[in-house]
Amino acid sequence: MPLFTVTMKAGRAADEKNAISRAIHEASVKAGYPADDMFQRFLCLEQADLKVDLNYPGLPKPRTEKMLMIEVLVSSGTDADRKTRLLAALVEALDDAGTDPNDIMVFFGEIDRAHSSFGGGRLAPPVAKV
Repeated sequence: MPLFTVTMKAGRAADEKNAISRAIHEASVKAGYPADDMFQRFLCLEQADLKVDLNYPGLPKPRTEKMLMIEVLVSSGTDADRKTRLLAALVEALDDAGTDPNDIMVFFGEIDRAHSSFGGGRLAPPVAKV
């Protein structure tokens, strides 16, 4: 279960969003998540609603208008190695889909599965060890 929330500036075409979606899903599978485990949402904000420093923290070049802010919600206890693999896979797949790695910000958050439900009115099952 990673839940991906992608925040970007408005104005991107549907085919661009679809390419980003495919890249994120490819990265998720490459990092070891099941192919049918796909949960994504896209938030497109007007120029005045997304303020980001273009160079922090000392990037080699400024971010562009195509910058993506990606929040990845994973189950608590997800090991750092899996997050590292997912981050590397995200950067690689998104670069292949046309997003400069300089424009990719990723933030991981964790949630205890006992505080979530994937549907059917049932709490999420415990995380399977990989």
